[in-house]
Amino acid sequence: MAVYEGMFILEPGRYSRDPGAVTQQVADLIGQQGGTVLAARLWDERKLAYPIKGHKKGVYWLTYFTMPGDGLTALERQCEINDDILRKLVLRVDDRIADALVQHALSSGEAARRPAAAAPAAAAPAT
Repeated sequence: MAVYEGMFILEPGRYSRDPGAVTQQVADLIGQQGGTVLAARLWDERKLAYPIKGHKKGVYWLTYFTMPGDGLTALERQCEINDDILRKLVLRVDDRIADALVQHALSSGEAARRPAAAAPAAAAPAT
């Protein structure tokens, strides 16, 4: 399977109310099409160059995932009808640099976050 980089511009109001649910929607859409999220993280929140669906700001969510090529069209269609995703851009990553990009996404800054399925189990707090 190919590795893809997806940049999703999320609706900022819903993201600020429940960031976990909105970002989980992106992971669920990828999973529904047979994909597996390798890394996902907040990239930035910034002003848009022009309003999109009446929004002047957007939350940029960067995701690296594997997916069969035939699932990409369905993923893009599902993103278009999802109210929480304002825009999306999905690019195929060259196999020679895929591992380096995923590792960089996992390790960059405090915002780096592993998908829930790949995260190691948390230790129980000491009492």
